[in-house]
This record gives sequence, C-alpha cells and structure tokens, in this order.
Amino acid sequence: MSSTKGQGPRLFIHQPITTTPVKNMQEVFRSKEEIREEKIKEEKKRRKTVATKEEDLVPIDISVQEEEHKEKQHTSLKKVKSFKDMDLMERIDYLVHFPKMLPPVPCVFYTDSQNYQGYLSEYQDNLVTIQFHDQTKKTISLKELKNVVMIGIKNK
Repeated sequence: MSSTKGQGPRLFIHQPITTTPVKNMQEVFRSKEEIREEKIKEEKKRRKTVATKEEDLVPIDISVQEEEHKEKQHTSLKKVKSFKDMDLMERIDYLVHFPKMLPPVPCVFYTDSQNYQGYLSEYQDNLVTIQFHDQTKKTISLKELKNVVMIGIKNK
C-alpha cells in the first residue's frame, strides 16, 4: 500500500477549456435622484413639443417646483434629536407620543424635593402623571419637575 501512495491519479480525463465563462454583472447604476431629474427633463421636452402656439404656453417656474421637491425630501429625512439634547417640554412630548407598539420607557423624574422612578402615563393641563413599577400613580405639576432622564441598559 505504501508504494501506491505517491503515484498520483490513476484515471485522467482530458477536458479542454474552449471558451471563457460569460460574466453577467451590473455595469450601470442610477440613483433615484438621477431618475427624477430625467423625468423632469422628459416632461420639459414633452411640454415644448405639445405647446406649439403661444396661447397654449403656460408659464411654469421650474425652480419653484424643484425647491418644493427638495423641501419635501428634507422634511422626510429630518434628523431626530437625541433625548439628552432635548429640553424638558420636548422630553415630555417625546414620552407622551412614544410608540404604543414598544414597551414604555422607564424614567427618573427629578424634582427639588424627591426623585421618582417610573413611567410617564399621562400629561394634561401641565400635570404629569407617573406610574410606578407597583402600578401606583402620582401626579406632579410641571413647575415642580426639573428634569427627566430615561433609564436604559447601560453598557459596561
């Protein structure tokens, strides 16, 4: 057995490579911006060919349309402030409008006399209602409230 170990393959099949494999890769990429710009250009060309008489021409300010389009884009991509950068009213508003699909966020509510740890359950008429972990509630005036801090999982 040891004599056949270094001899190589006993059966050799000759398979010549006749052609190189065809590569089907993407060569062109177009962003949504480019597609929108092309549509605007096509619309301009179409309007020019359709309007042959001066009476048919309707003055349109393209720059105004483009500015409106950019404003719509900027509003949809508005950057959200971090909770730490918000002032007290923004924090309260954020907690009031927190998505209902997510569990409520535990917070620490700071006043001059005491700190309360719980969840914001309600905010009406400048009164903040805090629900504690044992399901009891306490209502505090907004004037007494100094700060609100979210409690999260702390990274070590």
